[in-house]
Parts: sequence; C-alpha cells; structure tokens
Amino acid sequence: MKNNSNDNKTRLCLVCTAGGHFEQLFSLSNFYQKFPHFWITNANKQTESALAGERSYFLTIAHYKKPWDYFGHINRVLRIFRDEKPTHILSTGSGRTTLIPFLISKIKRIPFIYIETYSRVNNLTLFGKFVRAAGTRIHTQWENGQKGTTYIGPVFQSDQKSGDTGISDGNYVFVTFGTRDEQFTRLIMYLEQLVTENVIDRKVIVQAGKTTYQSDKLQIFDFCSVSEIDELIRNASYIITQESAGIGNKCLKYGKRFIVMPRDYEFGELPSKHDMEEDLQYRLEEIGFTKVVHTKEQLADSIKNIGKLKTGFKFDNSGAVEILTGMVGS
Repeated sequence: MKNNSNDNKTRLCLVCTAGGHFEQLFSLSNFYQKFPHFWITNANKQTESALAGERSYFLTIAHYKKPWDYFGHINRVLRIFRDEKPTHILSTGSGRTTLIPFLISKIKRIPFIYIETYSRVNNLTLFGKFVRAAGTRIHTQWENGQKGTTYIGPVFQSDQKSGDTGISDGNYVFVTFGTRDEQFTRLIMYLEQLVTENVIDRKVIVQAGKTTYQSDKLQIFDFCSVSEIDELIRNASYIITQESAGIGNKCLKYGKRFIVMPRDYEFGELPSKHDMEEDLQYRLEEIGFTKVVHTKEQLADSIKNIGKLKTGFKFDNSGAVEILTGMVGS
C-alpha cells in the first residue's frame, strides 16, 4: 500500500460495493493516497486487479430483501475494524456492502463520510436516505439542494487521455452488463436481431457478467480486469451499457459516444423495483451526451443516429478532494 503522508493519526477505511460505486471511490486516489488506508469491498476481477498491492478485505454482496445475508458481515467487519483501527470511514455506497460498516461506525463513533453516487442527480439512493435519517450528512456530486446534503462536486478525476482525438473509432461495438446477478438476456436478443438486420454493421463484443447466453453472432465473455474494460471502451466505435455511472463516466472521460438501456424489474432484470432508480443518464441525455432507450426500436434508432451525440465532457474532482482533506486532516 502506498501512502504519501507522514500523518500517523488518520487511517481511512474505504468501503463500497463493486461496480460503479467502486469506480467512483477508486477515482479519489488523489485524495486517499495521502493517508494510510484500507479497502472493504467485494471480490471480482474489477476490484482484485485494481487493488493489487492495496490492503483490502472482501465481503459477499448482501441485499435488503434477504436481510440474513448481512449477519455474515457483522463479525467480519468487527474483526477488520479491531485490526485496522480506522479513524474515518469513506464510502460511495451501496448498502449491499456498506450497511454493516456504517452501523458499526455509529456504535464506535467513527466519523462516516458518505458520498452519494454520481448516478443520482435529483434524488438519493435508499441507502443515502437511510444514512441521512440516521443523522449523517450526505455529500452529493450534483447540486440538488436537498435537506441534509452538501455539494462537493464530482469525484471522478480528469484524465490526460480524455477527449484524445487519436482514439480509434473502432471496428466493434462494446456492450457491458456490469456485475449484477440478474440475467439481462433481453438486451442480448435485441443485439442479435439488430446484427441480423444489419443495423449493427460491425463486430459486437459483450461483457455479459453473470448473464448466461450462447450466440454465434456476438462475442461474449463474463468478466475482465478494469484495464481491459478501459481498453475495450477506448477502442470501440461506440458503447451500449446498462445504467452505470462507472461505465458512463468512462465513456465521457474517453470521448466515446454511448447508449444506455436500463434494466427493467418487470422483465426480472432487477431484484426489486427500487434498484437502479438512477437519473444521471436522463441528465446526460438532456444535455446531449447519451440516449436512453427501453425497446429494440429505440435502440435501433439511437444506433442509426449515434453520430449526433456530443463528446468532450470534462471532470474536475479538485473541489471534492479539498473538502475531504479538510474533513479528515492535513
């Protein structure tokens, strides 16, 4: 673990769920690398590759619809806190991993700093509402003026490769389903049909995660490392993704056009109606950086008009870093 500070008083616990939540917290490296720190997250290729060399602990993902899943977190987190002795806890959610660390932090009176996910523009996640109700202030990446919140700006760092006009236009379309357990076969079937109809006129590479499907029209794999995902995005012609702040913001940083197709609870693609109630994609659609689609016909139309989407979105997390540094020490 690399630490660039001689401050031995501050020890950060970085806790989040794998996927977009991890992508956001990991992007704050120009903050947390100033202090001794360790991670609590979930094990998959994304986190294991990104955290090589970091001090890290992995929990299984729980869910509020099966509350007994959280019982296994209690002793594990207590042991971690006993051994690591964190002075501050920083999290981007979600409650599927962060609930028990949050509750224990309240009992032990360890300052808990919660940053609401970038994918929520005008509302809060269920976990964010719970944290606020428990008396902890919410730090937001969008200005929404809600009670009990403080705006700190985006946590994503600018990237020297962002907007690089030398990025290849690509000879393939990259599609990513993230890390969710639920199947998303509907989108794969739409892709197959659009390839057959020649609406998609190039190779399609699908990171399907835990969605199991065999296809002779698509190149499908389950998971890969963060660096491999980055390269697939950077060199694609365009990207199609589920609701994902992590992937969407990679596309924005790398100057890639992308289409969002949200999962739908009615099709069994989410565990509950309250999952993935994100509104980031609608804000980005409003300002011209993506299209949000729900049907095969909408997807086809967006692909035909992909060149109309804007690129050149800029990130700056200097405000967030300054505020967070002031909260935990110099």
